[in-house]
Amino acid sequence: MKIPFTNLVIGTTNETRSSSNNAFLSGAWQSSKVNSGVSVTKENSLSIAGVYSAVKVITDSISSLPIHVMKESGNTKLKDTSHPVYPLLSREPNSLMTSFVWRQIIVPHILLWGNAYCIIEFAKGSYRPLSILPVHPSKVEVEIIDGVLMYTFKLESKTFTLDQSNVLHFRGMGNDVMGKSVIDVAAENLGLGKASEQFGSKFFGNGASMTGVLSTDSSLSDKAFTNLRTSFNDLHSGIANANKPLILEEGLKYTSTSIPPDSAQFLETRRFSIEDIARWFSIPPDKIGDLSRATFSNLEQQNLNYVTNTLLPLTINIEEELNRKMLRDNEKNTTYFKLNLDGLLRGDISTRVDSYAKLIQNGVMTPNEARTKEGMNPLEGLDNTWMQINTAPVVDGTNQNNESNEES
Repeated sequence: MKIPFTNLVIGTTNETRSSSNNAFLSGAWQSSKVNSGVSVTKENSLSIAGVYSAVKVITDSISSLPIHVMKESGNTKLKDTSHPVYPLLSREPNSLMTSFVWRQIIVPHILLWGNAYCIIEFAKGSYRPLSILPVHPSKVEVEIIDGVLMYTFKLESKTFTLDQSNVLHFRGMGNDVMGKSVIDVAAENLGLGKASEQFGSKFFGNGASMTGVLSTDSSLSDKAFTNLRTSFNDLHSGIANANKPLILEEGLKYTSTSIPPDSAQFLETRRFSIEDIARWFSIPPDKIGDLSRATFSNLEQQNLNYVTNTLLPLTINIEEELNRKMLRDNEKNTTYFKLNLDGLLRGDISTRVDSYAKLIQNGVMTPNEARTKEGMNPLEGLDNTWMQINTAPVVDGTNQNNESNEES
């Protein structure tokens, strides 16, 4: 059977296998209504503003990073742009998408589902990867057979199975070989956030005013009751009708029964929901729009925390799986993939210039290396390291330069 969108042909299987790990590995985490009364699933969680923002910010950051194939030779580490896999990861993983789009698919799968899967198509004979095809986690079942992970894919009404050497499996945090979905673990907390959003929508949709009770000492027929309710809703529901004067007749009385949103700490609940989402995704709150505790002086530190605590673990996760599956065994000691985070750690221009100056003056960096980091072309004569002339080794507590000057 031909795998869709690839040239890979694989045998099909209808065999049903049993495994003590299947229940856990299947990843079929079923959602149910939580105590807030709102069902939160991986699909509808993106309708929560904080979740969407967290997933988008992290995904855009990872998708924007350059992917390099690095090769070590002694103490030297160089980019290997001639490696056969380099164009696959840096430009076009498959004929349907760019590297940026590919990461826009797999990173949300890791964040929301806890697992991201890609089928690797290998070239016949050379067994070099030719393409990488992402597959939605809902279409994949995983089991362990004789110590090997087996992946069953259900695509276009077809079922086929591949072993772990043919599949890139990016896992989130979990207890076993499968990652756990943040959405499943945080369902109660996210349910509160979604419930507060629905409450706000319904509150303003009902006129952004107090709900209450209309009462009368007289009895109303069913028709009179229906007419009263319809006319009342038509006149006073919705934002456009908010705060209109209420005109009652025939002995009707209106009694307010609800708690004002401020008294119910509605706004505080929304803010704390954003903070909780930031904790679940290990992202600084200012990255998802909560600037209540952000100051000009701590934004740079929060950006550093974002890179080191949010992005770095995710990039290492992706890099190690690529190293494991996309390289030959005889390459793994000298070749590796690197998602370059340097651009996110550069800081402002003043800080960078000061840092470069110190590194160049102390012989740690050449001027051309500094130019390369800033995206500028190297210049002739700037490949040497430099050091201040007054700097010299200290021998027996004396400065050799000072002694030379005194002798002269």
